This record gives sequence, structure tokens and C-alpha cells, in this order.
Amino acid sequence: MSSKPTIYVTTLSSLIDINFLLYGMEEEEIPSQLFSTTKKELIEAAYEQAIASPLSVGIAVDEKQAVLHFKNLPEKEPLFIVDNTQEKLMTLGKNAARLVKGMPFKLDV
Repeated sequence: MSSKPTIYVTTLSSLIDINFLLYGMEEEEIPSQLFSTTKKELIEAAYEQAIASPLSVGIAVDEKQAVLHFKNLPEKEPLFIVDNTQEKLMTLGKNAARLVKGMPFKLDV
């Protein structure tokens, strides 16, 4: 895994469009990087990415939902779980970056 200060993102299907998620993080000027996972469960995959990320933030996305996790939270208690619509993914990306920067979250998740 990379040691660059990035938010780690994974998808549980290759058919998922995560561009809006990435745009949200980019808009807040925090880099992200896509990694694969062997986890089958969304929350576990997000936690795996949070543990591995130099910024302690991980995101996992499947066909229906996206999960934002922080490594200091209990594994089964992610910070956000949202439907993966374009708007919600964009906001989730922004909130992931805001978590890194210590800024208040966008409330429209």
C-alpha cells in the first residue's frame, strides 16, 4: 500500500461509478486513492481502508450504499452510511476530506 497521505477508497463491484465521491474529496483538496479489498461486507471494507490509510479515513462503496469510516471508531460503527446517489456521494467525499481537515461536516448526507 502507498504511504502518501490519502483517503483510501474501495468498491465491492467494478460496475460502480465513484467519480462524484472523488470529486467531493478533490473539491476539498484532499487526495484519494483506490484500492482493492477481499472483504465482502461494506462496513468491514471501509474499516479496512481506514486502518490502512495514512489519513485514517476509508470509504467503501457497493451498488446501493457508501460507507465512511474512521480508524478510531469501533469497526462496526462507521461515521456515515449513505445511498450512493451522485449528490450523496459528492457530499460523502467532502465530509471525508473535512474529517481529515478537522472542519464541520456538510449536513446534507
